[in-house]
Amino acid sequence: MENEMLIPVILAGVFTAMAMAGVATQKGFYVRLGYFLFGGMVMTFNLLGLASGEGGMVEVMSVGMFACQTIIMYPWIPEEIDFSHQAIRTLALRLTITVFIINATATWLILTMPDFPQLLAGFHGILSIIMLMRIAMVLKGGVAKT
Repeated sequence: MENEMLIPVILAGVFTAMAMAGVATQKGFYVRLGYFLFGGMVMTFNLLGLASGEGGMVEVMSVGMFACQTIIMYPWIPEEIDFSHQAIRTLALRLTITVFIINATATWLILTMPDFPQLLAGFHGILSIIMLMRIAMVLKGGVAKT
């Protein structure tokens, strides 16, 4: 792994672990915080690459995708959300699918770039799986709180 990628890889691992811990403890705040910080970190390092003149279209696309994830996964939400309301369930499903697509796309992109640390594809894959679990929960109606 290249030295300039060491810090982003470590941070990506920490933020992925935070999201996984949130799933394990059923604390949605930590899941959202992990995704929020992960997206912010991806945006920051891609913007730094663009500012240094080393970036290209992949970096621009990555900034756009992860800006969406960062906005969607902002960790603070109202305490009580009524998932029995169809409009709220539909919105939750749309947002969850969007975050799934962002991370699934990032997984695919990383796997197609041989010079990129492939471990990052694993982190994005884990984040994709968490969103698939969330999609199943929303569809099943078992979500009591986000």
